[in-house]
Amino acid sequence: MVKIEDVARAAGVSVATVSRVLNEQGGVLPQTQDKVRKAVEELHYEPNLSARNLRKNESRIILILAPNFSNPYYSKVLPGICDVSRNLGYSTLIYNTYDSNALDESLVVSLFEKNRADGMITLAVNRDDRWLAKYTGKYSIVQCSEYVEDIELPHISVDNRLAARELVSHLIAQGHSRIGIITSANRYLSSTNRLRGYFDALEEAGLGEDETLIAYASADYSFVSGKQAARELLSLPEPPSAIFCVSDILALGAIAAAGKLGLQVPWDLSIAGFDDVDYTTMFHPYMTTVAAPCYELGRRSMLLLYDHILQKPGAQQEVYLPHQVVLRETTAQRTQGRMADKP
Repeated sequence: MVKIEDVARAAGVSVATVSRVLNEQGGVLPQTQDKVRKAVEELHYEPNLSARNLRKNESRIILILAPNFSNPYYSKVLPGICDVSRNLGYSTLIYNTYDSNALDESLVVSLFEKNRADGMITLAVNRDDRWLAKYTGKYSIVQCSEYVEDIELPHISVDNRLAARELVSHLIAQGHSRIGIITSANRYLSSTNRLRGYFDALEEAGLGEDETLIAYASADYSFVSGKQAARELLSLPEPPSAIFCVSDILALGAIAAAGKLGLQVPWDLSIAGFDDVDYTTMFHPYMTTVAAPCYELGRRSMLLLYDHILQKPGAQQEVYLPHQVVLRETTAQRTQGRMADKP
């Protein structure tokens, strides 16, 4: 079992300093606090917090609101949150909202009051949930992945608009000028920004917008709705030569729809996704996509929440983690009006 002396040794400080940091007694330089917290996390130190919690009227409970546990995106974010919360001595309660519309003001207030939670991480707020602004300063809340623009609650995400623009620009550079998009009718800011990024890339390349090339899948990005949306695009009199999907699950549905129509990906149709969930490399062709650092989003969101629980001076309000466009086997060069030759 890791002891407080082990944490002090790893951080290069005294046991008294570790104790002051853990008990939030102040008088410790910020950089020293960071060393202690890093040592706590790396050593998986779990102090006996019962007495301290009673003294300070803390619950040491963090609430996590997630819309769908089975979604492979959230299943990679949640471990990042839980690993850090455990190392910092917090228990986590994960509440399944089932869909973003179930997240409302009464739910947030009741969960805080019922559990006396010290903080909350939301994984799926709608872009118009502006009522959250009322709880700035009252509750410690961090918005992870999805967030409401222009309110003071902290959030952490990737730059969805930039990432989508980069991926669609890559398709254009491969010779595709008629590019479809499968987006969603949900109210997530990520869906809106990925659509904006799609338009940005078209405008940058001097390509006009075509409403017929926009297909809408279900709010939860279901595989079946991805298939249906792809069939709509591929049944156009002049179908696209490439399709950008705002999630990998939708892209998998589009690949299945193309196969049913006798089209080979990428030789007859290029398809790209977003998120880089595990399914993207489970079978060939491996998917071209945008890799979002899911585990790191979870890990950093808990560290950000911890800073706000402690009311740390200078705690960040807006964090964007780096993304990566990953080029694999579902996209190919299109030249002289036709796809590249098959191998």
